[in-house]
Formats: sequence, structure tokens, C-alpha cells
Amino acid sequence: MPSGRDRSFMIGSVTSRVTSTSEPADSPTEDGPGTVQSVYNRFVRSHLPYKLSTHNGVTARGAKLFDLTDRFPEYEADIVAALRERVRDGDDVVVVGGGFGVSSVVAARRVGDAGSVTTYEAGAEQYDLVAETLEINDVQDRVDVEHAIVGSAVSTYTPPGDATVVDARDLPTCDVLEMDCEGAEVGILRGLRVRPRVVVVEAHANFDAPEADVRAELDRLGYDVVDRGVEDAEKGIVILTAVRDD
Repeated sequence: MPSGRDRSFMIGSVTSRVTSTSEPADSPTEDGPGTVQSVYNRFVRSHLPYKLSTHNGVTARGAKLFDLTDRFPEYEADIVAALRERVRDGDDVVVVGGGFGVSSVVAARRVGDAGSVTTYEAGAEQYDLVAETLEINDVQDRVDVEHAIVGSAVSTYTPPGDATVVDARDLPTCDVLEMDCEGAEVGILRGLRVRPRVVVVEAHANFDAPEADVRAELDRLGYDVVDRGVEDAEKGIVILTAVRDD
């Protein structure tokens, strides 16, 4: 969901890349200091309300009011693709790091009426946005969203507020586990007791959870990495899809 990554937004005909902890985008063009776009991003944008936008086929309140772009077809492309390919009808899915709720909606659509999704989101504001996204997309009956930190909160989109803490050892049994939790993934894998059929995990070298460490934990748990996507090569943000080797 969902991190200090470079994100792009447009106002008028100008496109900007900014560093944000919460907003998605696709455009790679950069703005210079002192431009209208730069002023908007640095002094105006954070004070604006969210508006409805489309993120890889999911409607969510993820863009700001005066952002020109409100369609993000490549949002979390590798995670979304993995869920659409790997989640089966009737599966139980656990999502650690709810973001804007996009991956939870994708999973809920795949599990159908017989399955379930449990989502943990640490940020207080993001928790509310996840809950709203589930209602907008009419899947709230299939998803249990918890305002909780799993393991340790290395980095969160928004302050956690009164979030509870869930030990990784206490995660529920599931068929698919998806993690986009900003550096907490290595610790979660080290404490994991459940053995889902599939693990989709975003590794964050920029938060001291590099791909090599994530791969080592997956291997220790008996998983084979079958797919790899790169979200940000410079920051070492990589998405791994792994399946049990039994």
C-alpha cells in the first residue's frame, strides 16, 4: 500500500516527482525548485482533502483534490498481479500493510463469498482509508481490517495512534500472505508460524530489509521464489512471490 518513495503528481500541465509517504503515482517527470508544481507539492498539497481515484482497477480515495491525475493503472503492479494470479476462490488471505486498501480489494474479489481477507494497517489515517475503500468497492463483508502493527513499526504512512500490536507468531492461518510493511517484513518472516501456500512480500533495502535477507528467510521457511518485480531499483524495493516447495 502504501514509504518515502518517489511519487509523481500533476497540476495543470506540469508534472512533478516528489517524495511522499502515502500517495501513488506513475509519471516520472521532475520539477525544479520554485516552480508552481514545487510550491503546490511542498506547501499546498498536504492540506488538501483526498478525492476518489482509480488504482489498478480499484476505486480509492488516494489522490488529492487538485491533482490532475486521478488514474493510476500501474499502482502496486507486481503485488496486484501476484494476487490476481495466485489467490483462489475460497482462500483465506492475510494482508500486512493495508495502504489505501487496494490489495485487500483485489484479494477480496478473488476469494469470493467462501473466502476471507484479514488486513492489518498500522497508520490511523490509513486504517480509515482502507475501511472506506472496502465499502466503496462493496467487499467489506469479506474483509476484516484491524488497526494494528504486526511485529515492529519500522515505518508507517501515518502516525499509528492507538494501534494495537500483533506478534508475527499470532498471525492467523491463511492460504496467501501479502506483506507491504515498510521494513518489518524480515522480522515478521522470522517469527512466522503459519505456512501459507503463497507469500507475496515487498522487500525494502531502504528500511534495512534487503532482498537478500527476505530471500534467506523465505528459503529457511521452505519457500521457492517464483517471481520477482522491481518497484524502485535505487532504493532496493523489490516484490517477491514465493510458494511452498512441498
